[in-house]
Amino acid sequence: MLPCGNVFAIPGITALIIFILARPQEFLPLLQRVPFLHLFTALAVLGWVIDVRLRRLQPIAVPTLPWVIAFLLWAFIGTAVVAPERLIERGIELGVLFALYGTIAHGVQKFRTFQIIAGTVVSTCMFITLVCFHQGLAEKQCVGGEEAEGAIYGEPDGRLCETNEACGGPEAEPGKEYRCEHVGLFGTYSIEERVRYRGELQDPNEVALTICAGALSLLIGFALRRRNALNVIVCSAAGAIVILTVLQTQSRGGLVSALLVPGVYMLRRYRLWALIPGALMALPLLLLGGRSGEAADVSTQMRYEAWATGLDMFKQHPIFGVGARLFNEHHFLTAHNSFVLTLAELGLVGMMLFVTIIYLSIKTLVIGLRSLGGVPGSAAVQVWGMALLASLAGIVFQINTLSFAYHSVLWIFLGLVGAWYSAIKHHAPDFEVKFGWKDAGGIVLGCLTYVFVVLPLFLKYKGEM
Repeated sequence: MLPCGNVFAIPGITALIIFILARPQEFLPLLQRVPFLHLFTALAVLGWVIDVRLRRLQPIAVPTLPWVIAFLLWAFIGTAVVAPERLIERGIELGVLFALYGTIAHGVQKFRTFQIIAGTVVSTCMFITLVCFHQGLAEKQCVGGEEAEGAIYGEPDGRLCETNEACGGPEAEPGKEYRCEHVGLFGTYSIEERVRYRGELQDPNEVALTICAGALSLLIGFALRRRNALNVIVCSAAGAIVILTVLQTQSRGGLVSALLVPGVYMLRRYRLWALIPGALMALPLLLLGGRSGEAADVSTQMRYEAWATGLDMFKQHPIFGVGARLFNEHHFLTAHNSFVLTLAELGLVGMMLFVTIIYLSIKTLVIGLRSLGGVPGSAAVQVWGMALLASLAGIVFQINTLSFAYHSVLWIFLGLVGAWYSAIKHHAPDFEVKFGWKDAGGIVLGCLTYVFVVLPLFLKYKGEM
C-alpha cells in the first residue's frame, strides 16, 4: 500500500514544494551536489503519468489548463522572437512552472490528498515564518557586500552593531558596503531591518504575501476542518506568529493581505455589514505596522516610474513585449506590478492570458462554493474553497505592487485551485465551470481600459507621464 494517499505523484509534489519554497539546498551543503528541483519536477511528472496509467487518477483537465498552456507557450514564443539566446534557459524555467502547476492541479483528485498538499504548504510556510520571526528578534550584525537597489547582498562578518556607521572603521574590508542588519538562521539577514528569507523570498513584501496566503489562510482552513480545542489553539497561535512576522516585514501590502484573509470570511458571512467593524479592527494594525517616511515615499515614487517605463516598453513592443523576465534589461528596477510586468514583457496578448488565468481561478472557487453550498457531505469543499479564496484575495491585491507573474507561490496556488476543482469533479462528475464569450469580452474590455485609460491617467496624476 502506497503512502501519501496511494498516489505516486504526491511524494514528488510535496518534495518539489518544499525545495522551491524553503530552499534547503541553499544552506545544506550536502544537498547542493544534486539538482533536486529538476529531479523532483521529473518525479512529480513521472508519478502523475504512472498514476494515470494505473487508473489511480483520471485525466481530468481543470478549467485553467488551456489558458496556462497558452500563456506559457506565448512567453516561450516571445522569447524565441526577441531573445533567442535565452530560449533554453527560459524554456526550463517555464517548464518547471508548468510542472508545478500541472502536477498539483491534476495529481490531486481527492480531498484527503488535497489536505496532504495543503499541509505541506502550511508546514513549509510556517518554517519560513519562524525563521523570519527569529531573525526579527536576533541581534544586529554588520553585513558587508555589494549594494543593489538600496540593499546589501553579502555576508555577516560577526561584528555586533546598532547603526550602519558602526560597521565602518579599520575592521571593514575595503571596497565593501556595510549595513547593520538582523542576522537570523541559515544565513538569512534583514534588509533595512525588514525581515526576509532566501531564494525567491528575498523581498520582505513577497515573504509577507507568501506567509499570509500559504500559512494564515490555510491555518484557518485546518482549524475549521478539525474543530477540537487543541487544534484550534495550535492554529491560532501559529496564525498570531504569522501576523507578528508580517509586522516585522514592514510590508504595507502584506498587512492588507493579512487583513483580507479573515475579511473574506467575514464578508461572506455578514455581507457588506462586515466592512465597518472590519475597518475599525484593521485600523490599529495598519497604524502599527508598515513603512512610512521618506524612504517609503521614495520607494513608492520609484515604483510609479517603473510602471511608466513598463507602459513605454509595451508601446515600443506591443505584440511580444521585451521578453519574459527581461524587464530588468530595460530598467534598473523590476516592474513592481504583475499586470504591468506581463504587459511589458509579453505584450497585450500575454497580459490578457495572465488575467484570464487569475479570473478563471477565482470564478472556479466562487461557482463551486455557491453551487455546492448546503449540499450534504460538502464540508471539505466549503472549508478549502474559502481558504483558497481568502489566499487568492490577498495574492491578487498584492501582485499589483509585486512582480509575481512567474513566481512559484502564485503557481502553487493556481495549482491548488485546480486540485480543489479536480477533487470536486471526482465526487460530482457533472460539476462544470464554463468560460464563455461574456467572460472573454469582459477580460478584453477590462485589459484595454486598464492599459489605455486607467494606467495612463493614474501615472499622469502621479507626475510620471
